[in-house]
Amino acid sequence: MFARVVECGQDGALVGTETAARYAEMADGLMIQYRGFLSHLKTLDVGNRYLEIGPGPGVLTTAVAREKPDAHITGIEMSPDMVSVAGEYIERAGMTDRIRFLVGDAGNSDDFASLEQFDLIYSTFSLHHWEDPKQVIQNLMSVLADGGLIYIHDLRRAWWLYWVPSSGGFWKSIRAAYVSRELREMLHSLGIERYEIRSVFPFMHSILIWK
Repeated sequence: MFARVVECGQDGALVGTETAARYAEMADGLMIQYRGFLSHLKTLDVGNRYLEIGPGPGVLTTAVAREKPDAHITGIEMSPDMVSVAGEYIERAGMTDRIRFLVGDAGNSDDFASLEQFDLIYSTFSLHHWEDPKQVIQNLMSVLADGGLIYIHDLRRAWWLYWVPSSGGFWKSIRAAYVSRELREMLHSLGIERYEIRSVFPFMHSILIWK
């Protein structure tokens, strides 16, 4: 049995400006990890109001804006320093008219109270960090427009990686990730019926939830 193990949380509010800037440089060089997500995103027939959860320094946000020229994107990010770095990144990309970032916690329903409705809500490589994923999904559903889509792309706990004797960040994330059965149970407990879980090679999956 390879049970889910959470060894550390993600406290984005404690990220410093220098750390946020270094993360932006690293993320810019790791765009290959988003290739499958972006490829699938291009095929989706959704409106133009997007919400990104946990966008970090705005690297993926900017890539999505380029792939979807009509999209207007709001990002909810826990770290004020990340939001500051993202603002500079978005300005350099010339996207300030289409992208805005807000400091907020996806697990706090109060942070969603003043938001509009969105046609697409997406998050990448964040699900396994959420302390209360059920609450997060409920918050997302509250601002999802009728006919809208939630698209969550994350790591998948794989037995052949779970047992690797390493304590690095990636391996901790693999052990903290969910398997499809756990996701189905989570969604059923929330009364969500319109969803699809897709396995993505080699150790990822995508969760699509429609309203």
